[in-house]
Amino acid sequence: MNFLTILSICTILLFGGCQIASDYHTKYIPSITIENKDGPASSYRPFTKSDKLSRLDEESTLKFTMDDKLPVVDGATALFPIYCSFVEAVYPSECSVNDCVKFSTTTGAYDNLIKADVDIIFVAGPSKKQLEKATEAGLEFNLHPIGYEAFVFIVNDKNPVDSLSVKQIKDIYTGEVRNWKQVGGKNWSIKVYQRSENSGSQTAFRAFMGKDADLITPESHEVMSMMDGIVTVVEDYRNHKNSIGFSFRYYIETMQKDTKVKMIKLNGIAPTAENIRNRTYPVTDNFYAVTIKGRESENTKIFLDWMVSEQGQKIIEKVGYVSLNEVKNEENKKAIKQKTEDAK
Repeated sequence: MNFLTILSICTILLFGGCQIASDYHTKYIPSITIENKDGPASSYRPFTKSDKLSRLDEESTLKFTMDDKLPVVDGATALFPIYCSFVEAVYPSECSVNDCVKFSTTTGAYDNLIKADVDIIFVAGPSKKQLEKATEAGLEFNLHPIGYEAFVFIVNDKNPVDSLSVKQIKDIYTGEVRNWKQVGGKNWSIKVYQRSENSGSQTAFRAFMGKDADLITPESHEVMSMMDGIVTVVEDYRNHKNSIGFSFRYYIETMQKDTKVKMIKLNGIAPTAENIRNRTYPVTDNFYAVTIKGRESENTKIFLDWMVSEQGQKIIEKVGYVSLNEVKNEENKKAIKQKTEDAK
């Protein structure tokens, strides 16, 4: 056997081995990471005439000046439109946006708040690990509710399943249900997706499932590190037509409105703003402006008060979220209706 023949055999074995290793990784290690390093932050920067932000029809009743110590803000991707709209309404236009506004997403925002790099973060409630981090640092989060949102489950828009019960969702994520045929769909195995730990949607998902839920092991689910990653895989019909994931209503409905995913009804109820207001959609909760208790400056306190004022809540409504006032008004209507019926 000459040298060239031996070299050819070695080359075939080498590349064949690499292919086998690649196939093994693809088939047997399903956990993947999808990241968008640029993200949507640039579209929401205050004072750039962005059409992604919402504005008041009148002058804000609160106006900081360049002489004021401006609170530094940060937050979750889905809440960029809210806190950037707040900043544009209240901060001086000549302020340095890079110094005042951060776009770290939920995990980074909580870390920045603990480290005192920012003053206010706009997020869903903290995870167990985030609470533990604060406690270890001798700190306590102060959660200020500023509006309402729905936690939603998403599938590819070609999936014929439009509605699932809360129990069916839980059965899917614990492995009791593994095929769409079991819940009225096609004979497709179900591929479930989750987010990375301590992200806002993963924390909401954990709360939805319950602390004692025995979730499917990593061998049969995949983890998305960024919020748009879970949308990217679910909308990929060719490779992921059988998938299910989760997010927040506003993010899917507005920030990802051109994608090929749909929000599943829960118990037959769609996650609409109206169904959040009347509290009929099963998974609604507050989102928050979060500070560190005892560390709020005077301007931070003033800013927080303005957020729940008529103007602050008006911006939340104009962005497309459900304000505290809207839910309160709906609850008052229900109470009045009930009293009227009781009096009959």
